[in-house]
Amino acid sequence: MDHIFITCGDINGVGNELILKTLTDDFLRTDYIYTVIGNKDIFTKTAELLSISCPQINDISDMYDASGYKTNVINFFNIDIPGLELDLGKAEPKAGKLSGMAIIKGVEIAAHFKGALVTAPINKYSLHLGGYDYPGHTEFIAELLNENDFLMILDGDIIRVALVTTHLAISDVSNNITQEKIINKGMILYKTLVEDYNIEYPKIVVCSLNPHASDNGLFGTEEKDIIEPGVERLNKNIEKGKFIGPIPSDTAFTKNNVDRTDAYLVMYHDQGLIPLKLLSFGNAVNFTAGLSLVRTSPDHGTAYDIAGKGIVDIKSFKNAMDKAVFILGNRKN
Repeated sequence: MDHIFITCGDINGVGNELILKTLTDDFLRTDYIYTVIGNKDIFTKTAELLSISCPQINDISDMYDASGYKTNVINFFNIDIPGLELDLGKAEPKAGKLSGMAIIKGVEIAAHFKGALVTAPINKYSLHLGGYDYPGHTEFIAELLNENDFLMILDGDIIRVALVTTHLAISDVSNNITQEKIINKGMILYKTLVEDYNIEYPKIVVCSLNPHASDNGLFGTEEKDIIEPGVERLNKNIEKGKFIGPIPSDTAFTKNNVDRTDAYLVMYHDQGLIPLKLLSFGNAVNFTAGLSLVRTSPDHGTAYDIAGKGIVDIKSFKNAMDKAVFILGNRKN
C-alpha cells in the first residue's frame, strides 16, 4: 500500500483546518495510508474550535514500523513542542519550529516508504523565527534530500507553469538566468511531463524575459544571448515534443495559446504565477518536479486573516492530495 504523508504547516494558519476538512471518513476509504505529521493536541483543539468531526486517529510511535500504520484512519505522528499554543493569525517562533520539524520528519519518512509528501502552508517569517533559514518549502526539501536538480511547477490543470528562478528580487533575476539553467530546468520539465503526467509529445512554451522578447535587442540581450540558444539546445536533446520560444508574456498566455500548451517555462516567479492564479486560483497545485520524492502543496499560503473562522476553501489542498496520488501512481507503473 502507498503512503501519503501530510505536514501540518503553520498551526496558526489554516493548515490543520485544511487537513481536517479533507481527511473525512469518506475520503479515507481507500487503499492509501494517510499520515499527518504535526502536534496532536493542537490538531484536536483545532477540530474542537471549528466543530469539525475528526475521524479515528491511529497514533504512530515508531514511524519506521510499517505494521503500525492503518488504512481508513488518520495515522498521526506527534511532534511535541513544550509550551506550544494556538495563537491564530500570528507568526510565532514555536509554531515555526513545529512547521520546520514536520517538514524534516515528513521528508525523512516519505523517502523511507517511497511515498508522497503533501505540505500544508507555512509562513516563511514564522519558519525563520523557528530557526529555519529557508525561502520556502521547495529549497528546504531539496536540501534535506541533498538534491540540486528540482523545479517548481504550478499546476492548474488548464495551465501549468514552471519557474527558471523562484524566490528572487526582480533586480536579481537577469543575473540568475543562464543557458545552463534554462536547459536544466527545461529538461526536468520535459521529463516530468513525460514520466509523471504521461504526456508523450509535450508542447512547452518558453517565455521571454523582456517586453516583446527584446525586439531584436532593443530592450535587452537575454533573449538572443541566453534564451534562444537554450531553446535550440533543448530541442536537440529531445526526440518527441517541442520547446517553443522565447515568446513574449503578453501573447504567450492568450486563451488559444494556453489551450495548445502543455506547460510554460517562465523566467521568474510572477511571470508565471499571475496568469496561473488568474485562470486557476483556488484550484492549482504546487508540485516540486525533479526530486526523488513526490511533493505537492496547495497554491495558497497560511491565510492568517481567516484562520480559525472555519471558512477556508479546501479545493486546492484536496487537488494537491489527488495530484500526489496521481503522480505517485505514474512513477510506480
